[in-house]
Parts: sequence; structure tokens; C-alpha cells
Amino acid sequence: MIRKICLLFTALSFGISAAPKSYGSLGSEVDFLDFGKVTVAPFSYSVSSSYDEEYGAFNLFDSNPKSYWYSSGENKPEWIIVDFGSKRLINSIEILVPMFRGKRAAEEYEIQVLHQENWKTIFKNDKVDLINQHNLPPIDASILRLYFPKKEEKSIVIGEFKILLNGTVLNSVSNRFTGYQYPVPDGLLPEKDYQLPGAPREYRNGIHKGLDIYYKREKIGPPRRLTFQDVLVSPADGTIIRADLDYSPMTLSEFQKYSALAQKNGVTYVEKDFGGRQVWIDHGNGVMTSFNHLSSIKRGIKPGAKVKSGDEIGNVGNSGLMGEAKGNDENIHLHFEIWVDGEYLGAGVPTNQMRKLLQFFFSKSNLN
Repeated sequence: MIRKICLLFTALSFGISAAPKSYGSLGSEVDFLDFGKVTVAPFSYSVSSSYDEEYGAFNLFDSNPKSYWYSSGENKPEWIIVDFGSKRLINSIEILVPMFRGKRAAEEYEIQVLHQENWKTIFKNDKVDLINQHNLPPIDASILRLYFPKKEEKSIVIGEFKILLNGTVLNSVSNRFTGYQYPVPDGLLPEKDYQLPGAPREYRNGIHKGLDIYYKREKIGPPRRLTFQDVLVSPADGTIIRADLDYSPMTLSEFQKYSALAQKNGVTYVEKDFGGRQVWIDHGNGVMTSFNHLSSIKRGIKPGAKVKSGDEIGNVGNSGLMGEAKGNDENIHLHFEIWVDGEYLGAGVPTNQMRKLLQFFFSKSNLN
């Protein structure tokens, strides 16, 4: 239903020349975001145009003032629509407009609401600054549009479009869930849904609470599987709170014994953890990450040690798994967990939304 509404209002507005790209993909001109507890409210968005996927409208909602939406460079009106799908109370708007080619990237705009199938302007601004904060008379609306009556052939560039109620942003991903680096340099997001957080399992009480990373890009040629030589890095500044420096490899008999117990009891808290050799990092602000199955831990990584974003943590491996027990390179990968306020990131989030949430979280790396 939300998709139909969003596409309807796209048609009612100053439309783009071609149909939007596939709905539900970051970088498309129409999308829907619902990250559960991570977002205040689910919402869909659409824009009149995007210059390029890298500069798509998702950059408006990532709490990063240095990532931008670029419209096409045509001499025509442009717009951004946010649709909450149901009534929301709103009393302020914040818009970030950078400089672009020596001028403010939008010289004027209007804030509009959809009223009985027509756009009603409730505020105009022709004195645009970098940060534009507008306190509005309290309104209840489900759909808002930021409209740019463009007059020359250059892109409109916007850093943030925030809709607020009493200072709470209704349509963005908090900055504590963005700005992280992917733990495998040049690594790829898992292609299979069962390798994502929230995927069903016959063990671990039925839930997979991390993501399993198996592949990385090569400078030349197709992606390749990870090997024992591939390094892992800290996704952000933090403090090491666990490092299994005294880990002893899983034997085949131990693996078989604990596998049988795990299948029977539905949990994996055992004498030897199937997570293998691990490192945990506390990044502050309620966010912690956990590296599992490492083949080695870098010298100096120990509880209490401080790390910076991008610092080497160790090497990928298969510790705690059958491959280690057999002494071969079977099933080498990184099982990586993100924990926020005591819960794994993505709890209750559908798979298609989880992929988008991970791209927001790892916004410091290019995961497109």
C-alpha cells in the first residue's frame, strides 16, 4: 500500500522522465525504510531525479551532513517527498544546503503538504543558508514535499532533510548507527539471506545474530573467497573487551560432542564455543562488535587496548568449526555481530530492510 501511495504522488508531482528504478534498493529514486527500533517511524521517500546512484536520496537520511543527494542537472523543478503512510505530528524542519560550483546549491525552496490531492505550500525560503531550521505551526500530516522551483541547469544538492517533532527527528537513521567501516576490507555483504542477522537457525535458539562474510572484491577479476591471509579491521574507534589469546583449537571429537548437545538443547553455550577464537570491541554509545572464527589475533590486541577505525584486529579463519577440527581450510569466513543496547542489530528487521540497514551502518565503506 505504501508503495502505491508513494508512486501515486510521484505521478502527481513534477515527474521524472523515466520510471523509478526497482523499488526497495538504496540508490533508487523511490524507497521505503523500516529498521524497527533503529528508526523512529517507518517512511517511504521519493525524489524527482538523482544524478547518480551514489548520490541517491538515501544520503538525506543517514545523519551525515557530508553525504548528499544530487538531482539531475536539468532546468526543471525538483522535489523530495517523505511519506510516513499515516498521520504524524510535526512542528519543525531542518534542511542542509551546501555550496556547489560557487553558489548555494539551492537558492529557494518551499515546504509543502499534500492537501486533498493538491500540494499546499506552508513555508517559503528564498534566503537559503547552510543550515536552515524552520519552526512550523504544529501540523498533522503524513506526506511532506520539499519543492525546488529550479531556474538553471545545475544540480540541486541537499545534505539533510529532517522532519521533527519537539526536536526528535522522525525520518532519519541516528548517527550512532552509521559511519562504521566494514570489518573485511573490500569485503562483500552476504548474498544469501540465511547469512544475515535474524535468519532462522536450528540452533542458537533459532536465530542467527550476526552476518557471515565469505567474499571480498579483487582489484582485477571476480570476487574471491576469504583465506587465512585476509586481515580484519576495527569498524570504528573502541576498546577491546575480549580477546581469546589462550584459545585452544577444537578437536574433532569435541566438535562432534558439542554439536550433538547444541542440536539437542537448542543453545551453543558450551565449554568450547563454536564462535572459536574471538575479539569483542566496545565502541561506546551502547554499540559493541564481535569477531568470530579468527585464525589469529594481532599482537597488542588484548582486553583494555584502545583501537582506531581501520586498525588491524587479526586474520579471518574457521576456528570453532569443523574445518579447524579437521585441520583444513573448510568454511573460512568471518561471523560478525553488532550489538546495540544489549540486543543484536537487526532484531525483528525483515531481510530486505536488513540489507539497507547494513549499508547505512557501514557507510564508511562502499557496499553497493
